[in-house]
Amino acid sequence: MNAEDRVIHILDRYVDVEPFLATVRQAADSDKHALGFLPSGMLQDFAHKEQLIVAVERNNEAFSYAGHLLFEARHPKGRVLQVFVPPTFRNRRVAASLLNHLKRYLTNHAFISIYARVAEDLIEANRFWESQGFYIQSIARGGETKNRTIFVRSHELDTPQLFAPSGFNAADPLGLNSSYAPEIPLFLLDLNVLFDLGPRRRRNEEVLDLFKMERAGSCRLALSTEITAELTRTASVGVTDPMQCYARIFPAFPPIEKEWDVLAPELASIVFPERHRTSTLRINDVSDLRHLATAIQHRLCGLITNDHSILDAAAKLQEKYGIQVVSPRAFKDSNAGETTKEVFETGTSASLSITPVTRADEGEVHKLLSQLGIPNSAVVTEWAGVDSNGRVCNRYGVWSEGVLTGYLMWPTTIKPNDIVAHMAVDEKHPDASDTVRLMLGYLIEQGTAGITSQIRLVFPSEQAQIREIASTLGFGGLKDQTSLTKLTLGGIITTSNWAQRMDDIFLASRVRIPDVPPMYRNVDQQIRLVRPDGNVGHISLMTLETSLSPALLCLPGRPAVVTPVRRVFAEHLLAHSPQRSLLPHARAKLYKERHYLSNANTLKRFQRGNLILFYESERDRGQGAIVAVARVRHAYLKSQEAMENADLDPSVLDLAGLEAIGRSTVKTVTAFDNIVYFERPVARSTLKRLGCGSPNDLLTTRAIDDTQLQEILKEGFTHGTS
Repeated sequence: MNAEDRVIHILDRYVDVEPFLATVRQAADSDKHALGFLPSGMLQDFAHKEQLIVAVERNNEAFSYAGHLLFEARHPKGRVLQVFVPPTFRNRRVAASLLNHLKRYLTNHAFISIYARVAEDLIEANRFWESQGFYIQSIARGGETKNRTIFVRSHELDTPQLFAPSGFNAADPLGLNSSYAPEIPLFLLDLNVLFDLGPRRRRNEEVLDLFKMERAGSCRLALSTEITAELTRTASVGVTDPMQCYARIFPAFPPIEKEWDVLAPELASIVFPERHRTSTLRINDVSDLRHLATAIQHRLCGLITNDHSILDAAAKLQEKYGIQVVSPRAFKDSNAGETTKEVFETGTSASLSITPVTRADEGEVHKLLSQLGIPNSAVVTEWAGVDSNGRVCNRYGVWSEGVLTGYLMWPTTIKPNDIVAHMAVDEKHPDASDTVRLMLGYLIEQGTAGITSQIRLVFPSEQAQIREIASTLGFGGLKDQTSLTKLTLGGIITTSNWAQRMDDIFLASRVRIPDVPPMYRNVDQQIRLVRPDGNVGHISLMTLETSLSPALLCLPGRPAVVTPVRRVFAEHLLAHSPQRSLLPHARAKLYKERHYLSNANTLKRFQRGNLILFYESERDRGQGAIVAVARVRHAYLKSQEAMENADLDPSVLDLAGLEAIGRSTVKTVTAFDNIVYFERPVARSTLKRLGCGSPNDLLTTRAIDDTQLQEILKEGFTHGTS
């Protein structure tokens, strides 16, 4: 007998559980829908094998049944057959105590994992198993009588194993962190780029930026051994060429001669077609082709050159050989973010502004990073806190009343779908949480610029607010890491563009999701995926959308509603207007999960996981069109008197403004996120043609069917459904 706490005890020996067998049998038969059918005599057999655990409550000298767990132990795996807790003992962690006891028992006996089969429709049961660290390993069909879908859940025990564990972690559902190793692109340098390092060369500044970007970790640079041969061939007798010595600093790749005879004519016909036809290739032309061949043969990312003939053939070379041919200017122009100042209202009297960091700000940046325990060497090399410029790194500071409250940096990169960002915040400042929200939103919007990307977010240790807020936006990470990772997909995903968007995910992260979209059943339905480390897992639709945010999986059959919003509220709640305002942004824009307040009778329309299409009414010179679509996180009723800042801050209303949305003293508060703006607002005339209601009907929250939803999406997006 092992005491779990002062009132609940766990029994696992047959002599102790035998007096409770009749009670256990009665409890097991009380909910066959969830527990299944247990043949007569089986309970006694499991008790004899000491594979029945019973929880009891001690009351004076008597013991009362408080729950049981039935399991099967076949080394090296255990299998939970039943867990039951009577209603009077629920919400006291009895089930967790039973399961923890089993985990310890199996761990001590060198078992490697525990399995449990849970029906998909048992929502509360699945939440319990997930909270206990049981991930979905596979999905199976249930019996023919009930025709259920069964989740086969697994929990890996902390025991020495011959094979490595799967590494699945609920905090890292896509497996982006367990095998994260950023692929830094490696380019060969052409000789003309090296010569541009000369101080009087016209392209000197571009090449200097290129080398600064290598120092910042955006790329790696190397040479072909053909460079050495070329320098030797052109050197003057008796004159030392310093470029020959400089070239020896770089790693060098030799051409593979046995493949050269095949590649040479192919490349010549693409790069120098006229001279190839007339057999008038020059020595320098052959040297250029050897650079290209070396990049192809060693499967490098590409070649950096200023040669116009090679650059003009870049598209063909990319298509045929998969290499990038770029000029140094391509690095300068890539990932160029916004550079204007933006101001946001906060929960305090002060406002927050985000602006590019200049050299005049570097002292404040260095001070903030040093206060957070970052070594001086890391401030310069990893955080680009000093001696940088806007062409090499994107650096932003968040300011409150002239005080630096946060710092955000990510290097410019030739691969915009792989971003490593550094973020730090002064957690002692009253606006620290708003600072984090602002920087994260800015990073996702400006850093990715709508491209499917993987973002690695690095931050100092003990920055709890960054970790907590980032996790709500789909960033995941392992417990002991000071970094988090997420994918940003953006936009809407339908049956028409599903395969293409899944390919985008794979190219950005090596996460493979099936090419065929499923039918929508519910927002917790599981979708199979293959993680970057090769392990197969499953993820709920809701979690997948959060991980890819801002994105919406508009699967066939997904419920949707059209709900009205006046222009005066829509501009701040949705922030959908393409025109910049000279006034500070409303605080609601800091939140990726915002609140839409409406009359109490709309609650039934806003079910978790439903899509919301926001119709900006014509009142106050509104567009009279659907302007955005989002996802319902949850909805609840709350009286005006009980409204708190947590309810109102993510909205655009205050207590006085509640009167403007109806006379009811009880409001529906709908938390929504993953906002996607329509490229072309869908006008009232189109909605009428699709049967979505008259103008008066559009002034109330109304459900639409799947055909109407898909047609609206086709009207509103150019590439989203093609």
